[in-house]
Amino acid sequence: MATAERRLDRLVASGPALLALALGVFPLLVLFVESLGPGLGPANYAEALSPLYRGALTYSIGVGVAVTVVCLLIAYPVTYWLAHRCPARYRLVGLVALTLPLWLNYVVLNYAWVWILARSGVVNAVLVNAGILGQPLEVLYTEVSMALGFVYIYLPYVVLTMYVSMERLDQRLMAAARDLGATNLRVFVDVILPRTLPGAAAATLIVYARIAGAFATPEILGSPGNVMVARLVVQAVREYINYGFAAALSFVFLVAVLASLAVGALFPRVRRELRQW
Repeated sequence: MATAERRLDRLVASGPALLALALGVFPLLVLFVESLGPGLGPANYAEALSPLYRGALTYSIGVGVAVTVVCLLIAYPVTYWLAHRCPARYRLVGLVALTLPLWLNYVVLNYAWVWILARSGVVNAVLVNAGILGQPLEVLYTEVSMALGFVYIYLPYVVLTMYVSMERLDQRLMAAARDLGATNLRVFVDVILPRTLPGAAAATLIVYARIAGAFATPEILGSPGNVMVARLVVQAVREYINYGFAAALSFVFLVAVLASLAVGALFPRVRRELRQW
């Protein structure tokens, strides 16, 4: 009877597992076959790895890394204060407020920054009317506006991940370090950083690939010169009807992302943090 129940459990569990596998793997297989073209050759990959497109790939990864670093620099003091300094009754309110962008549509969030940073937008209106500036700033459709949009949208993911690690941080260790004469910098470097580094690494792995592969934010807030991989893929499909090249470029980017994920997953503590997400 127990054997029959186990078989039934396996049968019930295998259905969703096979469906998830099919939905996740089958499109990738189709994309890979498309990337090889009719002759099943490497021509599309050779073009995707040419200096022109390699520059866009490098730029996309660089933007992903830079924005992720900025998010971490903001998230460390914010999550520390929220976990160890904020009164307990306000922590949930603070966490909800910090993660509010997750509740809103991604495209709407980007267009909100258009309204804020435009020549006649909120920022320029306040600065000009206050007499701080003589004329409006040209911030919109630059790398600055694109970076602001990225940080605003992806910072909540980093905050959530970092908060889990920061909340588990033992305050007695920090108190002991201060009793032994450690400065705030030494407490951060010797106590806080080593114990929250896996959470920071997990946050990095979660958001950096999403930033590097983003399409909406560079398209809405960036300039025509901010060419990232997603824009090239869309252009290859819509404008040039070159599905093979678009598929090859997507796979090259996917391999670069998976390589970075594999490096991070080599560390056991990082793997433990990732399992929570």
